[in-house]
Amino acid sequence: MKKLLIFAVALLLVLAGCSTESNQDKAKKETESKTLTVSAAASLTDVSKALEKEFNKKHPNTHIKFNYGGSGSLRKQVEAGADVDVIMSANTSDVDKLQDNDKVSEVYDYAKNKLIIIKYKNSDIKELRDITSPKKVALGEEKSVPAGHYALEYMKKEDLYEGMTSTFVFAKDVKQVLNYVQKENAEAGFVYETDLYKGKDKKADNVVKLSDAPLNEPIIYRAGLVTDNKEAKEWFDFLKSKEAKEILKEYHFEG
Repeated sequence: MKKLLIFAVALLLVLAGCSTESNQDKAKKETESKTLTVSAAASLTDVSKALEKEFNKKHPNTHIKFNYGGSGSLRKQVEAGADVDVIMSANTSDVDKLQDNDKVSEVYDYAKNKLIIIKYKNSDIKELRDITSPKKVALGEEKSVPAGHYALEYMKKEDLYEGMTSTFVFAKDVKQVLNYVQKENAEAGFVYETDLYKGKDKKADNVVKLSDAPLNEPIIYRAGLVTDNKEAKEWFDFLKSKEAKEILKEYHFEG
């Protein structure tokens, strides 16, 4: 009887130890930092940092790794199996292609933007058609940068394309277009209206808006959920929140 009692006590101690260890492991997991990888259009470079700051108020243990680039290039990375949890595109077509190929499980239109033409401050041109070779017009690559595709669409609509092809200099994304114009390596360039700002308040250096470049259809930014990770779903739900919409508005995106 005494041996049985000793055995029972020993067993309880072992089980208690296992339970304590399990609870400790659980607590440790809850405080461990998780990494969320978001592939985002280059035009989101500034606003994404503000979104991350707000998101981390409720999810302090989630570290977000942003991968910026042209939406077409980001889509190809996802198609190739890159380590991406959420893609935030500057158009709808690239996310739609991923959804058609079962690469994203859910989509959401989180913002709108406008296409504009910029010039550097001391430029004396009055309109886009004033530019002739060897002066340059910067625009994104048509196949990988939505703004580049939109720029060509606009110029063809306005009967500007044929006479201006010799002036084109192509860029990997809208931030590079902005850089070309800021450094006066291009007389003008096609970017989004949000690119006129550095952060939510300060204007971008050495550039001014030459004119709007209205299109037949609105420019819609679409996101796609690539993985079913808990953190990915939390970020995707956050994009739908009132807080996220207010931040996007502060950074001059349209709802």
